[in-house]
Amino acid sequence: MNNLLSYIALLLCAAGTLSCHAKLAPQSAQAAQASVHDLEAKDSHGNPMLLGSCDRARLEQPPYDSWFVRNYRDYPIDSATADRLREALRGKRFTIFMGTWCGDSRREVPRMFRILDYCGVPASAIRLIMVSPADSDYKQSPGHEERGLNLFRVPDLLIYRDGKEMGRVVESPVVSLEKDMLTLTTGGDYTAPYQEVNYLIRLFREKGPEEIEKDLPGVCAELRPLAGSASGLISYAHVLRATGENDKAAIVTKLQGMIFPQGK
Repeated sequence: MNNLLSYIALLLCAAGTLSCHAKLAPQSAQAAQASVHDLEAKDSHGNPMLLGSCDRARLEQPPYDSWFVRNYRDYPIDSATADRLREALRGKRFTIFMGTWCGDSRREVPRMFRILDYCGVPASAIRLIMVSPADSDYKQSPGHEERGLNLFRVPDLLIYRDGKEMGRVVESPVVSLEKDMLTLTTGGDYTAPYQEVNYLIRLFREKGPEEIEKDLPGVCAELRPLAGSASGLISYAHVLRATGENDKAAIVTKLQGMIFPQGK
């Protein structure tokens, strides 16, 4: 009888262990649950990726260390600018959105951390959030930390002072990471990339989709000189569809087709 009870207990323990591992390593981004930390999932090609709130230390471990450590180590800091930046970053807080599946993130995020380390920014002042490439939750985290932030490209470095966003570096720097961050934190004139998307974000705040739809030629005329390529509009429409804002996504797609009929 004692042997039977021991065997049953062993089976229950094994089942519990398997259940924990299934939650920690789902086979797809769609299986991810909210409020997760360092969640490892698989992309559509079966490659490992991280989702949700993440510790930087996880990027220094396999398989992510193959690009994180190299890009961190090999980045030549602009020390003259970074020395000025050190004081400007004091007391600020930072949120970095990225995708371990994203080439731009793999290049820029290690460089961001190298600069923040050089400037003495404490780890407690930095949040690192991993987002998904899947169509159903495109550029979203399982915990939806991106909600309300108009995230449409990664990486995205947001800088905060007293809880309010001062500015952000989107995808890649305009001049350099050091100089962009210095401009943003000292009140300089900073022209962020993807001005066409920023224009539409402001427009959607002011007007409803039906009102915008009635004046598409006028909106297109305003948008055309701001748009360097179709990529920003395509990405923004994709994000809007993934969040269920299909009417806005349809407008963005129409505008993209009017400005870039060849799709570029």
